[in-house]
Amino acid sequence: MKQLKIAIFCSGGFSTSLIGSKMQKVYDAEGADVKVDAYDFGMVDEVGDDVDVILLAPQIGWAYDQTKEAHPNTKVILLTMQQFGSMDGQVLVDVLKEKGIG
Repeated sequence: MKQLKIAIFCSGGFSTSLIGSKMQKVYDAEGADVKVDAYDFGMVDEVGDDVDVILLAPQIGWAYDQTKEAHPNTKVILLTMQQFGSMDGQVLVDVLKEKGIG
C-alpha cells in the first residue's frame, strides 16, 4: 500500500506545523505509513494534487469550496475549532479514521 500523504493548511503555517508534528508522532507510534506536512494556505495549489488529504484549519474555512473544486481528486476536510484548537494529534488522527482515512 502506498504512503498516505496529508497536508494541513492554515493562514500562516505556524499552528499547523505544531499539530502536524503531533499527528505524525501518533501515526509513527501506530507504525502507519503516513506523511503529515504543514503549509501556509498560499501553497495549496502547489501541493494539493500531490497529497491524498487536505486538512484546512478553521480560520481558512472560507476556502473550503474553492479548494474542493480546485483539487477534485483529493479529500478535503475542514477542521472544527474544537478539533484544531485541541492541538492534539490523536484527536485529528481519530477524525480522519472516522472518515475512513488512515
